[in-house]
Amino acid sequence: MKTALKICALILAAIFLKRFCYSKTDGFALYKIQSELTANPDWDVEEMCDTTLFDQPYHYLAKGAQSYVFLSEDGKTVIKFFRLYHLLPPLWLTKLSLPFCYQAYFVDKLLEKQEELRKDFESYKIAFHEMREETGLIYLHLNQTAMLNKTLTLVDKIGIEHRVSLDKMQFLVQKKADLVYPGIEKIVDTQGLEAAKGAITSLVSLLTQRVEKGIFDKDPDLNSNFGFLGTQAVQIDVGRFRYRSEEMSPAMKRDEILRITDNFRQWLSQNYPPLVEALPL
Repeated sequence: MKTALKICALILAAIFLKRFCYSKTDGFALYKIQSELTANPDWDVEEMCDTTLFDQPYHYLAKGAQSYVFLSEDGKTVIKFFRLYHLLPPLWLTKLSLPFCYQAYFVDKLLEKQEELRKDFESYKIAFHEMREETGLIYLHLNQTAMLNKTLTLVDKIGIEHRVSLDKMQFLVQKKADLVYPGIEKIVDTQGLEAAKGAITSLVSLLTQRVEKGIFDKDPDLNSNFGFLGTQAVQIDVGRFRYRSEEMSPAMKRDEILRITDNFRQWLSQNYPPLVEALPL
């Protein structure tokens, strides 16, 4: 009985320790953003960026559905490393010889992950080539290369430094923006209502431009996926872009804008009623 109790106590302690560490680190670990992906010419991005961006450390900022986000020390840019461990099978599983009855299931899961990865990377390229200004994108790196020659210092949530060779990583670099809701509050407080109206007009213009380009977003949440660079609206989350297969009528485009801005309209009505007029009716 004593032995059983000790084993249970050890198991509970291990579970508690794991959860405690996860809460302190947000689950970040280097292996989660590293991969040995085979180079794919479809993901090549020929353009270079100003590599002096990487001469400063980047500090842990947040975890998104698709990436871990780090903020530059000067507060001007973010670098997003993709959470590839979600999209790739464990290395040990690829080396394991499975019984025949499980092979079909494994192949299906592998193909499913490969398709999810393809869609994510395709979305990043759509953003980079079609909506770079509208998303604040500075640089995109999807294949391993040998041209950057930069080692970046990442500081995780508990202050531990990690050094990564950027040539071997998949990531994007983006201008740091204020989220929409706190961004509007900041603009009203520092520049007034007229400046805030201009920011909202910029947001509507951004949504309209995206619709006009035939690009839609599976997760158009203004609260978490959009922001402002000053009073210029940008879309922060660029991992859910797709090209529309059908043409939209003017009425459908208008309804799309109204749908996306509906919750924002309600928030403005409660907090800044004069700003509601900046949204389309």
